[in-house]
Amino acid sequence: MFPRDDQTAALARELAGTLVDPVDGAYPGVVVIEGASIQSVRADDDAPTDVLVFPGFVDLQVYDDRAIVETGVTGYLKATRDPLLGSGGLCLGLHLEGPFLNPELAGAIPAAQLTPVDLPALRGWLGDGRVRLVTISPELDRGLDAVQLVAESGAVAAVGHTSANAATTRAAVDRGARFATHLWNAMAPVRSRATGPIPELLLDGRVILGLIADGRHLHPRTEELVFRVAGSGRIALTSDLVALPAERPESGRLLGGDRAGASLVARAARFGLREAAEMTSLVPARLLGLGDRGRLVPGWRADLAVLDSAFAPLETVAGGEAVWSVRYARER
Repeated sequence: MFPRDDQTAALARELAGTLVDPVDGAYPGVVVIEGASIQSVRADDDAPTDVLVFPGFVDLQVYDDRAIVETGVTGYLKATRDPLLGSGGLCLGLHLEGPFLNPELAGAIPAAQLTPVDLPALRGWLGDGRVRLVTISPELDRGLDAVQLVAESGAVAAVGHTSANAATTRAAVDRGARFATHLWNAMAPVRSRATGPIPELLLDGRVILGLIADGRHLHPRTEELVFRVAGSGRIALTSDLVALPAERPESGRLLGGDRAGASLVARAARFGLREAAEMTSLVPARLLGLGDRGRLVPGWRADLAVLDSAFAPLETVAGGEAVWSVRYARER
């Protein structure tokens, strides 16, 4: 199993437990890490049952990233309306949630931070590759042009904060939109004869559906509805994580999420462990074109989230290195 070079072999590490792969499902086994990659994976009936080993979680919408590594997230997009913000480390790039959003459905985003669509500015923001995902309200003047520009740049065009009718929503997808930013939240409601954006996004197999499945943003039955219609292969669980408080005390209006990574997996586990891994790891990784993340298979990047049987984080491994562990946190 290990290379013959003793020095190289000494760098190898094993993680044993219930392995949770988005394709192969959950089974007792061992992951062997060498360097930044997974060297091998094997079934082992003697592996501990009180440890869960998931692929590292990928979050497409994180505002407050100060403690994100403690949740098992090994890659994320920094949500912002500042296209000049830097990125690095576990941050994979930027998610521009605005400024081209419908002011009437801005949600927690201040109206002063929103602007009409500016295609030259958008083209400039996309130039250096830091911007990986852009949320746009396609019903805005030149909104569809903005969607197409983002898609043609290689970034992910997303529909969100929108009152677009069915035809405009379909047009956005036809012009390259491939993600729905927090489906249901900050979107026009579904009506009997004016369906709006939600059914179009939900039923179009080209679109990945972002869900803030924290138990606060959506009713559990709404989450189940999306799961039954779209399946885990089209859902990316996102945190929309913000600094507390995540709601305005005087009104209860949500300002963002307060759960990420392992906490989202704990809630999604009712749909199955394999499905939870797919929605938190493989689907968002694929959306970003990360072909070596999101599974527990040899040759893939060694990004792992190690949890206990109650889904509490124990360790986060990114690129083969332990970047956080509960033991280290307790010793500090």
